[in-house]
Amino acid sequence: MTSPPPWKSTAFRRVGFALAFYSFCSWMLVAALPLLVAHRFGTGAELVGSLALRLAPRILFAPIAASLIRRTGPRLPVCAGLIVTALCVVVLAIVAHSGTLQVVVLTIGLADTIVVPGLLALRAAVVPAGRNMEANTTFQTIDRLAKIFGPPAAGLVLTIASPVPAFLALAVGHLLAAIALCQGVAAPGQISLKPKPTAGSGLLREAAATMRENAVLWALVLPALGYMISLGALQPFLFWLNHDQFGLGPTMWTVLLAAQGAGAVIGALVSNRLARMLVDAQSLLTAYLVASLLEGATTLALVFAPTHALATVMLIIGGIPEMVAFAAFNRG
Repeated sequence: MTSPPPWKSTAFRRVGFALAFYSFCSWMLVAALPLLVAHRFGTGAELVGSLALRLAPRILFAPIAASLIRRTGPRLPVCAGLIVTALCVVVLAIVAHSGTLQVVVLTIGLADTIVVPGLLALRAAVVPAGRNMEANTTFQTIDRLAKIFGPPAAGLVLTIASPVPAFLALAVGHLLAAIALCQGVAAPGQISLKPKPTAGSGLLREAAATMRENAVLWALVLPALGYMISLGALQPFLFWLNHDQFGLGPTMWTVLLAAQGAGAVIGALVSNRLARMLVDAQSLLTAYLVASLLEGATTLALVFAPTHALATVMLIIGGIPEMVAFAAFNRG
């Protein structure tokens, strides 16, 4: 018996709406934060710190976040993370001290560490039986559209308005995502969780035990770690490329982010076609290695891009193998 379309499910719609609000606001914040830091504190160490402190917790504390989600279920931690992010975004709009700003950004990074995997768990919980492909396509489309339109929207808003209303709007978006989830989306019991650990074991100990007992996890974690680090390094590189090499205003860096998103959309379409041919581990590994090399070569070539327009085209092209590598990694 065929399940009804995903959007006929109330739980699926709530998660979809929450993901849309979060994805768009998150990508707008990725673009807006360097603009805010550059305007208030310059493009030096403060800029690098603000980008690194948002990403670092997702690398360092991901196992602990996974343990927390297994213990409590994803809904409450995700709602709490979204609310904390909304409050921090409000503070960003008014903060005047660089040290305080870095602490706020670190808090947002810690919240992201819970929100991102928690939303993945909620997504899995609300997919109707037999509708996995349709549901995954819907969720991926939401995320890619957010990456295309979120950064330019942030640049436009900050061009025509001051940071205070712009960041307040981002805070409202995160609160709307939390409201959508808090009104009874998948309860923790709907998701298959491992048995709760004994009262004496902490989250850190549980996370360490999980990594110790599953050697295969290291084969997944290490490439993902390298990907996250390179992704974080690419953001300040694009900002400086736009400012130093092309001599353009800060808001134009959002176009480069959007170009990555456009390439990712094309890459997702290519990945769907390749998925029919990549059926064994050897072909998946080959696709992952080739796509990763192409992505790296395209990124390196950005150093020699003579114009902003050509760099935009190169980022679109580079986004295609990035998505192919991502799809092959996850299928493998």
